[in-house]
Amino acid sequence: MGRSGGGGGFSGGGFSGGGRSSGGFSGGGRSGGGFGGGRSGGSRSGFGGFGGPVGGFGGPRPIRTGPIIINNAPRYGGGGNNPRQPRKQDSGRGTAIATVCVVLVMLVLFFVIMGAVSGGGDIQKSTYQREKLPASAVTETAYYTDEGGWFSNRGKLESGMKAFYRETGVQPYLYLLPNGVTTSTTELTSYAEELYPQLFTDEGHFLLVFCDDDRGSYNCGYVMGSQAKTVMDNEAVAILADYLDRYYNDYSISEEEIFSKAFEDTGERIMTVTKSPLPTVAVCIAVVVVAVLLFVTLKKRREQREREQKRAEEILKTPLEKFSDKEVEDLAKKYENQEKP
Repeated sequence: MGRSGGGGGFSGGGFSGGGRSSGGFSGGGRSGGGFGGGRSGGSRSGFGGFGGPVGGFGGPRPIRTGPIIINNAPRYGGGGNNPRQPRKQDSGRGTAIATVCVVLVMLVLFFVIMGAVSGGGDIQKSTYQREKLPASAVTETAYYTDEGGWFSNRGKLESGMKAFYRETGVQPYLYLLPNGVTTSTTELTSYAEELYPQLFTDEGHFLLVFCDDDRGSYNCGYVMGSQAKTVMDNEAVAILADYLDRYYNDYSISEEEIFSKAFEDTGERIMTVTKSPLPTVAVCIAVVVVAVLLFVTLKKRREQREREQKRAEEILKTPLEKFSDKEVEDLAKKYENQEKP
C-alpha cells in the first residue's frame, strides 16, 4: 500500500505530564486514487497541511502557445545628417540599459528578501538551542515496522532516520499501519503508548505510529521517552509534523523518502536556532537604496553634460554678428582660458 489522495492538515498534538510524553497530529492533502505497492497516479488539487497550494503555486505552469514575434525592424531617426543624432541614440540606449539593470537588481533582491522572510516556508521555526542526548541514553534498535507494505528500499528510508539520530541523540522509530485502519489520533496515541515498552528498553526513543486514511490524509500518534522529550518537545514535534506534511504532498518522491527527508530535515532544524531574516532584509534594502541613488545621480550628471554640450553647440553655430561686443569679448576670454594649460 502507499499514499492515498484527499485533504487534511496538522490538527493537534500534545504532551502528558511526567515520564513519557505523547500526542497526535494529522496531515495530508492529495486527491486521487489510493496506492498499492507505491503510487499509481493521481493529481494534486488542493491544500496540504497548514495551507498553501500543493505543487508550489497551485498547478502546472501554463504552456505558452502561438508564435513568438521578435521585432528586428531598423530604427528610424529624424535627419540622417544631424551630427547629434548618434549621440541621442546612444544616450537613450544607455538609459534603457541602466533602467533594466536597476529593475533586475530590485527583482533579484525582492526574491532574496521574500526567501529570507519565509525562513523555510511554512515550517515551524526553532526558537532555542537544544542539547543532544548522550549515547548512553539509547540502546539502538531497528528503525521501522511496515505493516502497510509501503517500503521496498530499506536503506533509503533509514538514511534520513539515522541522520536524525546522529543530530539529536534520539532514535526515531516509525510504525506504519495498513491504510484505513483508523483515523483517530487518540487511538493511534494509545497504541503508541502500548507499543513503546514492547519495542524499547530505554527512554531515548521517539516512536511515530502512522496511518494513511486511504483518502489522501494521514493521522499519527507519537510517544517519546522521558529523556527523548528534552529534545522532542512541542516545538520539535510541530517541526516534524510540518516536514512530514510537506513531503507527503510531494508527489515526485518515493514513500521511503517522505519519512527519510522529514526526519533528516527535522533533526537539522531543531538542533539549531532559526536565524532571523531581519539582518538579511536590512542589507537587501540598503543595497536597493544605494543602487537607486547611484542610478539617479549618474542620470542627473549625464543630463547636465548633455545640456552643456547642447548649449555649446548652439553657441558655436550662432554667427558672431548676433552677439554684442561685450558677449564676444566674454566668449573670447572663455575659450582663451580653456586653451591655456
